[in-house]
Amino acid sequence: MKIKLLATVLLVGSFTSQAQNIFGSVCRGNIDQLDSLLQYHSIHVQDNRGRSLLHWAIGCKQKEVFDHLIQNGINPNLEDHQNRTPMYAAVQFENAYYFEALQNLQEDNSWVQTQGTTLLERAILNKSNTFVQKLVAAGVDVNGKNERGSTPLEIAKRLEADDIYTTLLALGADEKELRTFVVKGPYMGQQPPDSIPKLFAPNFISTEESEFGSIFNSAGTEFYYAVDVNGKNEIRFSKLANGVWSKPTTLLSNNRYGYNDPFLSNDESRLYFISKQALDGLGKLKDVDIWYVEKEKDGWSEPINAGTIINTKGNEYYISFTQEGTLYFSSNGHQPEKTDYDIYSSKFVHGSYQKPARLGDAINTEGYEADVFVSPDESYMIFCSTRDGGFGQGDLYISFKNPNGKWTTAINMGAEINTENYEYCPFVTKDGKYLFFTSNQDIYWVSTGIIEKLKKNVD
Repeated sequence: MKIKLLATVLLVGSFTSQAQNIFGSVCRGNIDQLDSLLQYHSIHVQDNRGRSLLHWAIGCKQKEVFDHLIQNGINPNLEDHQNRTPMYAAVQFENAYYFEALQNLQEDNSWVQTQGTTLLERAILNKSNTFVQKLVAAGVDVNGKNERGSTPLEIAKRLEADDIYTTLLALGADEKELRTFVVKGPYMGQQPPDSIPKLFAPNFISTEESEFGSIFNSAGTEFYYAVDVNGKNEIRFSKLANGVWSKPTTLLSNNRYGYNDPFLSNDESRLYFISKQALDGLGKLKDVDIWYVEKEKDGWSEPINAGTIINTKGNEYYISFTQEGTLYFSSNGHQPEKTDYDIYSSKFVHGSYQKPARLGDAINTEGYEADVFVSPDESYMIFCSTRDGGFGQGDLYISFKNPNGKWTTAINMGAEINTENYEYCPFVTKDGKYLFFTSNQDIYWVSTGIIEKLKKNVD
């Protein structure tokens, strides 16, 4: 479950059915139903991610509802949990009508200082020359730095957005403010973390884009990860050669299909991932399946579907292997009567995977369980779940194998790992030293001492 601010996932939430309906009525453009529901809810109601009815109207492209909400006095500057106002959504969805309407509703020009840098960053990520020029014309500082210390010009260079780069120079961007990042040594030369998670390789791996699903190879010389590029995912790759890490390049991308959740097979001859790619590579999008590419002399093969023993007519997410070859993954298709995702395992016997078995109630609940990492010796597993008592939109949980070979009841990994955001895509390095995971659209790492600490508590 990769949560983004997209119309296709706007209905995700944890509200009463009536509260869900008010956001649904906006997304469907049903003004009569909206007015009826507003008798019981404030017009300033926000969903579980802090998004207002205006955020929803913009995301669902409902112009009449947007106008109706404005006419009825909705606050145009309500922030979501990422401090993004409806104006940000207007830039994200590249809609000049919404943006200009919201701009005209501002009491003064203070939004330029409070939101301008973030809005300009979003326009560059979209590679939208129109909005870049519009924002700078409104007074946004073309050399303003974001919280990562990046200028708009540096972001454009990192994205290889040449047209935007040229536009920014013409608008007064200063090339002297550009930074160069040469990344060397083990773990990209980063200072190892302790019990407090740290952003991994800022401005090289963890950037203004949305990164997730990261893995190292066993030698620690190759790094694979996924990036959301305006709603479509691709897999990127960096390699350590002569002591220096290469600039990340795109390994798997397609104009029609997204690729994410990379994971290497035990012998590292295959790179597994998930995708909605059609089986013939040409037809319409299908459900999410597990795929892989095989290492060849000159690179990687074309994508190969993992087959019907693993894949169903539902969705299959994430991949992890024990050292004996047992495959762990999540699915909502192996038990069609269930509507949410559970974790499964499939043993590798005589060269083929066996019928997947759903893990028991110590792991799976009526909620969502996915993104499972299992340790090679199968002594513990870490996974993402949305269930009561969590810290945020989705938390990481851990379970250990007891002496009887049974999984202990999964426990929340706690406030050291989990936040009000969405934590997912766990991976422990082959040397067993570090846990990598995604939070708030960036990649973090932390010492696996946290795992040992939690195991002691379970024992």
